[in-house]
Amino acid sequence: MKSLLAALLLSCCTLVQAAEVRFDNFYFYQSEVVMTKKGITVDNLGRYSRGVQSAVYKALKSAKLSPSAGYLVIAVRSDGDVATWLDMKPAVHEYYDNQIYETVRRLQPPLIKEGIFVFAIKMAIDTPVHTKKAVPNPPGFDEARKKLADPNSIEHLVLSMWPE
Repeated sequence: MKSLLAALLLSCCTLVQAAEVRFDNFYFYQSEVVMTKKGITVDNLGRYSRGVQSAVYKALKSAKLSPSAGYLVIAVRSDGDVATWLDMKPAVHEYYDNQIYETVRRLQPPLIKEGIFVFAIKMAIDTPVHTKKAVPNPPGFDEARKKLADPNSIEHLVLSMWPE
């Protein structure tokens, strides 16, 4: 009986330590007109973002992470390739950052007619509080902007960090 009780307590402790991932609002780096030209619709973005959220939740559900909040930034190129960056405080360990990147890369992104589509989703890990930060700015973005002729172009910024 004691070993059964110990096993039950151990399993409860394991469940409590599992990461709880929550998602909230979107941030769009590009205007609605630009998104329409790229072929982004409410339907294809909705399907893709639900897939991303579900896959990231499943990938992290057994992880043991510190509470963190921020953004998951996703870029989709017209060739179907996908890149991600995390803008989280405190930063998520590199292992889990890479796990999120690989998880999102395996998903079928929406078809982009031309260029790159970039958006972000607010994400919180083990906290019910989402970031108050209005604009996602992952590590490396500021440094890359300094080297660009047009630092306000999200496509040029992303291409400088993610060459074809």
